[in-house]
Amino acid sequence: MLSRHRSCRAMIAASFVLAALAGACRAAPESPEFNRQLTVVVMDPLAAPLSCPCVEGYAQRRYEVLGEYLSRRLKQPVAVVFSETIAGALAKEQVDAVDLVIGKDSVVRAEGKRLKLKPALLARLTGKDGKTTQHGLVVVRSADAAREIADLAGYRILFGPADCDEKFAAARKLLAAAGVKTLPADKCETSEACSDGATKIIEWGDSQHAAAVISSYAAPLLEGCGTIKKGDLRVVGETDPVPFVAAFATNRLSAEQQAAVRDMLIDAAGEPEMLAALESLLGFLPAKDEPALKKQTHDAATTDANPGEQTKPAASPAATTDETAPAEQAAWSGWLGPHRNGRCAWLPRTLPATPTVAWRHPLSRPGLGGIAATPQYVVIGDRDAANVSDVFRCLSADTGDELWTVAYPAPGRLDYDNLPRATPLILDDRVYLFGAFGDLTCASLADGAVVWRTNVRRQFFATDDLPWGTCSSPLAVDGLIVVNPGAPDAALAALDAATGETVWQTPGEPQGYGSLTVATLGGVRQIVGHTQSQLGGWDPATGEQLWSLAPPYEGDFNVPTPVAVDGRLLVCTENNATRLFDFDDQGRIIPDPLAESDELAPDISTPVAVGSRVFCVNHRLLCLDAERELALVGDIEDDAFADYGAILAAEDRLLVQGRGNELLLIEFSDAGLRIAARAGVVQADAERSAVPYTYPAIVGDRLYVRTPSELLCLPLQ
Repeated sequence: MLSRHRSCRAMIAASFVLAALAGACRAAPESPEFNRQLTVVVMDPLAAPLSCPCVEGYAQRRYEVLGEYLSRRLKQPVAVVFSETIAGALAKEQVDAVDLVIGKDSVVRAEGKRLKLKPALLARLTGKDGKTTQHGLVVVRSADAAREIADLAGYRILFGPADCDEKFAAARKLLAAAGVKTLPADKCETSEACSDGATKIIEWGDSQHAAAVISSYAAPLLEGCGTIKKGDLRVVGETDPVPFVAAFATNRLSAEQQAAVRDMLIDAAGEPEMLAALESLLGFLPAKDEPALKKQTHDAATTDANPGEQTKPAASPAATTDETAPAEQAAWSGWLGPHRNGRCAWLPRTLPATPTVAWRHPLSRPGLGGIAATPQYVVIGDRDAANVSDVFRCLSADTGDELWTVAYPAPGRLDYDNLPRATPLILDDRVYLFGAFGDLTCASLADGAVVWRTNVRRQFFATDDLPWGTCSSPLAVDGLIVVNPGAPDAALAALDAATGETVWQTPGEPQGYGSLTVATLGGVRQIVGHTQSQLGGWDPATGEQLWSLAPPYEGDFNVPTPVAVDGRLLVCTENNATRLFDFDDQGRIIPDPLAESDELAPDISTPVAVGSRVFCVNHRLLCLDAERELALVGDIEDDAFADYGAILAAEDRLLVQGRGNELLLIEFSDAGLRIAARAGVVQADAERSAVPYTYPAIVGDRLYVRTPSELLCLPLQ
C-alpha cells in the first residue's frame, strides 16, 4: 500500500492519540449507549502519521479532529490509533480491543475477516473531489512501447497485494477484458507498496518488458516524495473504480451502537473544521451497498461483547424512501453542484402546488449568479443599493438570517446589469467569490474574513472589451483555483487556493463565457472548456494546453459547460448545435465528432447527463441519447420552458426551473418524458413570466431558489 514511502516514513511509528482529556470526559454524564472508551484504528493511507507531507494539502488527514468530535458526542474518551494493520494496532501496549476501523475498504474487510472481527460497513469517506472511490493505474516506463492495456501481452506485471482491490482484482479484470493473459491469482507477482512496483520497473529499464499497478491516490505522492521523477512513468490504463476509505464497526459494538456511530460520522460534515481536517468535500456518506442499520434496535446484543463474539443484527434494514432526502447531499458547493454535473442523489416524487417557504431573504437586484450551500451556510452574490459595489451574502441555512457580507467597490456598466455572474465556490472551510469585473476573493466560510483577494483581469493584464463581464465560475482542482482571465499571457490561470499565489498561467485567447470543468478523456485527466472561439483541454498540474478545436461555424458565445458522458465529451452551442467527441490515447480530441444533432442548439443552457441520456432546456425540454448517435428520444413543449432552464437530475427524474421560477418535476424512462408535478414559487405578476437566468441549489431536502427580488428556502419533503 502506498502510504508506505520508505524514504519519508522510516521513522514513523504507529501513533496513539487520546482524543479527549480524561478529566473532561469524567465530568460529562455517562452516555446511555456507551459506558467505556471507544478505540478507533485508522489505517487510511492518507492519514498524516501514515503518509508524508510531500504534497502540500494532501495526504495529511488529521483524524484527531474526528476523535475529539466523537468524544464530545459520546461523552466518553475516544482513542485514535494509527497503524497500517489492525494486528499492528492490537500489538500496542495501550490497545486491547478495537471498536471502529477506518481504512481502505478491501484491506479492512480482508484483515477483519482473518481476525474474526466481522467488520460492518458504516459509512464511506469522500475525497476532495467528493468521490468515495479510487482506481488502479497500470503504468509503464515513459520510453516503453506499450500504449494501451492490450499492448501488455507477454509483459511482466507487478500487481499490488491481493487485499488491495484496485491493484489486484480490478487490475486482473482490466487485463482480462483486453485479452491479456496473466498468471493464476496465487502465482501473480506482487509488490507491497506502490513505490516498490514503480521503482522496480524503472530500475529494470529495457531489460524487462514490465508494467506495475499503482493506486490512483498514490500517484501524486510518488512524485511529490521524490520516489520517481516527473515523466518517469506513463499510464496505459485504469481500472474500474473501487471503494476507497470507509468506516467499519467491529462486533464489539451492538447494532444500536453501530447505528449511533454511523449517524455521528455522517453528521460530522457539519463541524466547521472537519472537512478541512479530513481533506474531504462532503465528509462521510451513508454506505449504499449494504443494508442501513436502524437507528433504534432494542433487541441488540450488549455493549460489552468480546472480540470475536457475534452481535445480533438489526431486526430489519432501514431504507431511504423516495419521500426521504438522504443525508449524503452534504453540500452544493458551486456551479452545477459538487461534481459540476447537475446531479443530486434525491428528488421528491411529487410537489405541492404552492410550496412551503421556510424562509426568504431580500436581494437588492435581479441576478444571474447561482447559489452555493452547505447544511449551515447559503452564499449568493448581490450588489449594493447604489449598484457600485459587489456584495456577497452568507445566510444561515436554518433561518435565512444574514451571517456576514463581503463587499468591495466594483464600479462599471455591463450588459445585463453588474451583478456577479459566477456561482460562489465552497472548498473546505473557505468560499471563493468571483465578481463580474474580475474581482476574486477568498474568504472564511464561518465569518467572511477575507483571506486573500485579487482582480484577475488587472493581475494578468486582460485588456479586451468585456460587455458581459467575467462569467465563468471558479474551478477547484488539486488545491488550485482555476479561472480564465482571458489575457494574452493568461487565457487560464491557476492560483493556490490557500494563498492566492499564481501557480501557473497559460497563454491563449480572450475568455469564453462558460465555466470550466475537469474530466478524464482518453485516459488523461484534464481541464476542459472554451476560450473566446475555441474548445480546449489543459493539464491541471501545469496549465499546458493539450489540444484545441475550432468549430465549423464562428460566432458562438460559448456559454454552456461541456459535459463528460462515459469518457466522451458533449459540447452544445448556438451556432454549432450539439456534438459528441471521442479522444485518442494521449487525451487529445478527435476533431470529427462521433455524433451530431441539430435538435439542440442552446445559447446558454448547460445539458445534464444521466447515463447516456442528455437533458437540456432550449424553448422546450429535450432528451438526446448519446449511445444512439444523439437521437432525440423525448421532448416536452410547455410555456414554462424558455431559452434557459436549470436542471437538477436524480436517477429517474428531473427538477426543472422554468419561467417565473416554476418548478417542474419530470419523470423519465424508456417510454419518454412526463411532467409528474409542478409548483408555482413566485406570486408577483411581474415575476411570473421572468426567465430565471440562475441556478438553484439543493442540500438534503432544502431547495434554494433565487427570484428577481429574494432568495427562498423551500423544503421539498
